[in-house]
Amino acid sequence: MAFMHIVVHMHTNIYDADPHNCMSSCTTESQIKRIPVKEPTWRSLHDLKEAGQSFDELLAGMIQREQDYRDWKMITEIDRNGEFVAFDPEEIMQDD
Repeated sequence: MAFMHIVVHMHTNIYDADPHNCMSSCTTESQIKRIPVKEPTWRSLHDLKEAGQSFDELLAGMIQREQDYRDWKMITEIDRNGEFVAFDPEEIMQDD
């Protein structure tokens, strides 16, 4: 079966280790990564992509929706099991 490649531009912030050192002049390096996918998968992704939308934007949106879904699933599981922990919001805000 033939494989297609999705080209992904990765932006690496050189200050990732310490974001406090990053000022408005932060530079990013752009790296291209190739992700091998089967042709039917590529066609499905292409069909989901809107006009003018890059594959990077499409995948970023899909990742965000998956993260949101996982968070929602975790919250509903906690709600169903009743595993709540009381906390003081003031105490949490003092740590910032």
